[in-house]
Amino acid sequence: MRRTLPFAASVAAILITTIALAGAVSGASSRTLSQAQAAGWDCNPLILIGGHFHCSPQGVPSVQDIIDGTATSPSVVHQVYRADGTFAGTETLIRADLFAGQPCPTDVWLPVPPWLPSPTYYACHHFSFTP
Repeated sequence: MRRTLPFAASVAAILITTIALAGAVSGASSRTLSQAQAAGWDCNPLILIGGHFHCSPQGVPSVQDIIDGTATSPSVVHQVYRADGTFAGTETLIRADLFAGQPCPTDVWLPVPPWLPSPTYYACHHFSFTP
């Protein structure tokens, strides 16, 4: 029982953070890759990952931070853009050590590639994702 309470509190904190970040991301006016970059979103590295570009608002770990192994946030929400720069949707990442099979409303949780340094993340795409 003692291990359940801290774990439940961690999951609740992750969900609250995810909901808050998702609200901020969904309320953003940047709907093209160019607009996101002009508004100061961090789209580094500017390469297609799974056929999409990923951008983070200022102060939120970017994909580059995840690749560098410096991202430690329990959850991260990115705006995702198609190869042509149009908005595809959002992506929620949950750190692998905190992932507990939470439901993903649009697809299955996918582990972020294992070649990335720890901590790794699981990704849930809030759009029709086909790598």
